[in-house]
Amino acid sequence: MKKAILSFTLVLSVLLAQAQTKLVFEETIPQAYLMKKDTARNSSQTNINKIILLLDNSDVKAQRGGRPNRVPEFVVRFEQHARIADAGDKLQLKVQLNKLAVSGDMHYKGFELGEVLLPEKLNYKVKLLDGQKVLKTFTQSIAFTKKGEAVVFEATVPDTISAAKYKLVVESPELVYTSNSLSRVQNHLSLIQSYYASDATLNKALQDAQRVQPNDLDRILHQDRNLKSIETALAGIKALQFKEKLNLNQYDPQKFGSKLNQLEQLLQERRKTINYILATLDEQYYNRGYELLNRGNLAAAQNYFVKSVEANPRFAPSHLQLARIDFMNGYVAEAAARTKDLISGFRIDPQTQELALVLAHDIYGAYINEGNSLTSRGNYQNALASYAEARKLCSTIGGLRCNLPALNDGEGRAAYGAYRSMVDEGKSLLSRNDLAGADRMVAEALGFQQDYDFALHNATEATELQTQVKFQYYLQHIDQGKQQMSQQNYASALSQFETALEMEQRYTFRPVQELGLLAKQAAKPVLLNSLTDGYQQAMNNRLSNARSIAAKAEAMQARYALQYDTEVQNKYNLLRERIFTQECVNTQAAYDNHFQNGKSLERERKFIAADQAYEAAIKTAAAQTNCAIATFNATDARDAIKAAVAYQLKLEEVNRYVASSRFTEAIRTYNEAEKHYLLNEINRFGLDHISLFNFAKENQKLTFSAAVVSYYTELQEEQAAIDLLYTLLNRGYSKGKTKKVQEQLGKQLAAKDIVRGLEESPKVLAADYAKGDKKLKKLRKAYEKEMKRQARG
Repeated sequence: MKKAILSFTLVLSVLLAQAQTKLVFEETIPQAYLMKKDTARNSSQTNINKIILLLDNSDVKAQRGGRPNRVPEFVVRFEQHARIADAGDKLQLKVQLNKLAVSGDMHYKGFELGEVLLPEKLNYKVKLLDGQKVLKTFTQSIAFTKKGEAVVFEATVPDTISAAKYKLVVESPELVYTSNSLSRVQNHLSLIQSYYASDATLNKALQDAQRVQPNDLDRILHQDRNLKSIETALAGIKALQFKEKLNLNQYDPQKFGSKLNQLEQLLQERRKTINYILATLDEQYYNRGYELLNRGNLAAAQNYFVKSVEANPRFAPSHLQLARIDFMNGYVAEAAARTKDLISGFRIDPQTQELALVLAHDIYGAYINEGNSLTSRGNYQNALASYAEARKLCSTIGGLRCNLPALNDGEGRAAYGAYRSMVDEGKSLLSRNDLAGADRMVAEALGFQQDYDFALHNATEATELQTQVKFQYYLQHIDQGKQQMSQQNYASALSQFETALEMEQRYTFRPVQELGLLAKQAAKPVLLNSLTDGYQQAMNNRLSNARSIAAKAEAMQARYALQYDTEVQNKYNLLRERIFTQECVNTQAAYDNHFQNGKSLERERKFIAADQAYEAAIKTAAAQTNCAIATFNATDARDAIKAAVAYQLKLEEVNRYVASSRFTEAIRTYNEAEKHYLLNEINRFGLDHISLFNFAKENQKLTFSAAVVSYYTELQEEQAAIDLLYTLLNRGYSKGKTKKVQEQLGKQLAAKDIVRGLEESPKVLAADYAKGDKKLKKLRKAYEKEMKRQARG
């Protein structure tokens, strides 16, 4: 209801307004302006001349009665509508231009140019007249639009004249062409030229698009590149926007829009097809390869399967077909490797999995058959390699049905054949007395037997041959030992006999009975020579060498049953005695050296170090009690310097306390050292003692010196405290840290001076105590303050 009332009110308001306004003047006049080449009176005519020249050079024609002008001209037409409405006390003035157009039918290559030949703006004067009398003049300038109409003037003026004959007159109209007008014409002509040039490009693109063959699988990437090139050209043509800028819906002489749509649709179809092929390239190559494989063309099929895995390295069906082709071509190892990778490393569909297992079984059978064939021809090593590949295939591919009894039987026969070949070769070498070659073949056969223990566990041929070979070595060592003994090269002979004895322990051949006696005969001269060398080493005081020789000699006697040989035993005893004698000589020398060192340190007044040297001498003698070295002089020397040692230890303890900032213990210990020094007359040792005051005064640790100042203050030895404090402050110690001790000293000195009854002024006395030093200002002030306090009390 409210909406209906509101609508009625609005309509009524409009009707009332119209009823109150009456039209007093209205006039419509057609206007036409010829634009042609003329003398340039202003910049607008200059631009018009340039536009005419541009149209003439471009062979633009204006049709009039079917006959073209020699020089292009065009007419700008419009209707000028003027009106005056009386709104009571006001006049509403309005001038409007309608049907703005360019006549002359200006065309360039079939395209009408009227719209771009419109002027940029209009300059004019509007006069309000009462009859012939000019009431008011308005100067205006307005820009044109492409809509074909424009309100060029609109104003409201007071109506002060009764019964007036009003009218509006537009005078001095000027159509203005600017540089923008010229640019608009140039750009439009260039656009038309570009239209025809692009049409040729479009025609070629259509031809090229027809030649793009998505089914050309071998050159699909080339086809894709060609298609991308055409797509780029299409994007460039569409970016020019001919349809909008040239209004091709109205006029399209080359059917450009239709061909553009045709090309776009064709490219979309080609792109869709090529994108699908590229996305499924692995499958496309596979299908082509499978067709060729079914026709028996293995080489061509293999080429496409290779392309398929290059496009997608994880495409299992193509890997399977490549493995099959390798197998069919006799490349069993390559087929096996690819099949193992396929089954164990790929995610494959059940059908491919089943086919791969079938191929793996065929490969497994081929390895078994090849192994059997090689074994029958006596080529045992290659047969074993083939069986090993079959076993590896069986162990790495799950789900493969392996005939293990057949594999074990074939591998066992090949292994035994290879084993017997090695043993036979070793026997042949042994028969030719090539012990090194035979020994090498035995080692190879035994290693091979261990590798194939499941088939050769009970084989004894290699072990038996080893025993025969080692026995020949054994006899060889004995013969060489005898030869060396005959030449009195007992050490070399003994080495040969020892090697033979070791072989007796390791192998089961029957030993030579005389070997033990021969070894004993060779060992004795070697042992005697060694004992002689040991004795000489002991004489030269090389006791570690002598002891080592003695220990080896003792072991050698036991090994070769020479413990009871008189000659050997006598020499051994001489060596032991010489070692003992030399040890005592060395011990006495070491004792004397320590003792003399102690004496030297004692003369240097280094009593702690001297005491340590005497103690080392006593310990050296105690380590060799059998030598009975006298130690009384070292013991007496220690007793003689005991007091001096204790004094120096006290001083060292003081230094440790000072270093660790344990100042109370340091002061107490220093006092103890002083008492010890006086009580025991330490000066007789040539040691000087300095007082605690001097010790603190020279100490590098200023905090210790400050602690001694406090110590003297507590003892009420104020002068010593002040003297040390004065020195401490002059050495750079912070006066702020001495505030309390200065105040304490000032109070103590004032108290004592009051008892003494001194008559001097407190300020003078305080200044005397402070030695005129500003650093002792706290002491001076505390002294004066305490004196005043005592005087008031």
